[in-house]
Amino acid sequence: MNAVYKQLTEATGLPPLALALGVFDGVHLGHRALLNAAVEEAMRLDAIPAALTFDPHPARALSPARAPLLLGTLPERIESLRACGVQEVLVAAFDREMAAQTPEIFIQQVLIGRLNTKAIIIGEDFRFGCDRKGDVAYLRAAGERFGFEVRALSPVFVGGVPARSTTIRQMLSGGQVAEASRLLGRDYSLRGEVVHGRKLGRTLGFPTANIARDPQILVPADGVYAGYATLENGARYRTAISVGTNPTVALTDSPRTVEAYLMDGFDGDLYGQILDISFAHFLRPTLKFDGLDALITQMRLDVREAESLLDS
Repeated sequence: MNAVYKQLTEATGLPPLALALGVFDGVHLGHRALLNAAVEEAMRLDAIPAALTFDPHPARALSPARAPLLLGTLPERIESLRACGVQEVLVAAFDREMAAQTPEIFIQQVLIGRLNTKAIIIGEDFRFGCDRKGDVAYLRAAGERFGFEVRALSPVFVGGVPARSTTIRQMLSGGQVAEASRLLGRDYSLRGEVVHGRKLGRTLGFPTANIARDPQILVPADGVYAGYATLENGARYRTAISVGTNPTVALTDSPRTVEAYLMDGFDGDLYGQILDISFAHFLRPTLKFDGLDALITQMRLDVREAESLLDS
């Protein structure tokens, strides 16, 4: 059993839990409020702060064609949950069988039968069970029968905007990375292996790292961004990031790529390394230039602007 998390089916003999419940895609500020509350309840009840998340995303099991792109991989989600003070992370495999469970069965078989739940922390709009019949009132009534407490939190607003995964996806899809960062409580990031590309950046004087990406993870809108790259050894560099098909030099049916130009004097071989790319500022949309000279001139301007926006 992995020490970092437990599959729900493997969870046995757990201590009393203060359990935050949700998908937690992105682990944004709204999710962090739930996790902080779980830590508080755990201290009050002499329990262990825990989180139960679902994988795959429920929409992927119920309606794959309408399933949203995610704000991070499952390992990244688990890492973020634990960084918020959760000591036990439980992962439930969400499938049609789980979706068909009545709220009563979910409570009896999961919350009571498998998990030693003493407190449940959820958002006030949380729904569960077949046809989403379970809600806060249902859980509170069950808690009176089975001996667990329920704490329901209101949404977290940042500048009048609710911190929700759906809102963050919309912002990122429009290139609004700075706005999304305020709801996430951190810069949005992508993690992937550096793979070989066409090596055009090197010939233009701007060698870039081509990042392999998980097709289920959301990539911000096409354009040029300023952000940071963190290497496997923890070293961090200011970075200019290009997302798109590079129309000035694109071949027919060129794939969409994520390429990072590391600044601050970086000079090294990154192939095969896992790079963490974070998006701090949107610089400009993707443009097609009249030749390589115009492209190189713009790339120099992009790098200067990125340098001025980012920390030294």
